[in-house]
Amino acid sequence: MACAVSVGLGFGIAAVSRAWSAGEASSEHRPFKSAAVFQVHTAQRVVALTFDDGPDPRWTPQALDVLHRYGASATFFDTGINAQAHPDLIVAEIAGGHEIGDHTWSHPDLRSLPPAAMEAEMVKGAEAIHAAGAPMPHLFRPPYGSSDDAVAVVAATEGYRTVRWNLALEHYVNHQLGVVEGVEALLGQVRPGSIILAHDGGVPDRSRTLEALPLLLKGLEARGYRVVDVSTLLASTQRVPPGPVSSAAA
Repeated sequence: MACAVSVGLGFGIAAVSRAWSAGEASSEHRPFKSAAVFQVHTAQRVVALTFDDGPDPRWTPQALDVLHRYGASATFFDTGINAQAHPDLIVAEIAGGHEIGDHTWSHPDLRSLPPAAMEAEMVKGAEAIHAAGAPMPHLFRPPYGSSDDAVAVVAATEGYRTVRWNLALEHYVNHQLGVVEGVEALLGQVRPGSIILAHDGGVPDRSRTLEALPLLLKGLEARGYRVVDVSTLLASTQRVPPGPVSSAAA
């Protein structure tokens, strides 16, 4: 992941910088969805499970244990600051056969930053993940799922594929529904090629997520789904255009 913007793509960054300086990018953010993956077309009963905001010693080891128990793989979109603080958990994620994506260094809303600061967040996050023992990330998820043209251009310049989601576990289990009812409601929405968002860090309490996780994996298994990381899901499938997304990003 180059730390400097390449000459070939520099014109795109320069254009974004000019728009940002003029107040266009900061006053009205146009969602840039076409470059992001929300779910994929596939005839196979396979879904990708993703975790954001870790690694966190309170929740990540529990998530890894549950994934191991059900033979599931996942993509962890980790922040650089947490990777630097907990390199042992980065090593544990890799040892468990999971994939790690870049979730920036410090989890800002990138839309509020100028392009150079966006780039610095992505690059510093990736370098911290790599320094902790993981391969250099090639997948990226913007914090809060918040993106616009400027964020998308910078991510593309850095060589990332941006990954979003079409179902969010916390959306179902952290609100009015109980954990059991919430998981059942989510399972009713799962389709081949879904990308499911969950969290193993971020806010002080992810206990409902960890309570829901084995129920989710058991339910997917009972319905004949295989749970894989994002790269495995993308390997032989086509991207689905963006549609309604259940929001629970943090």
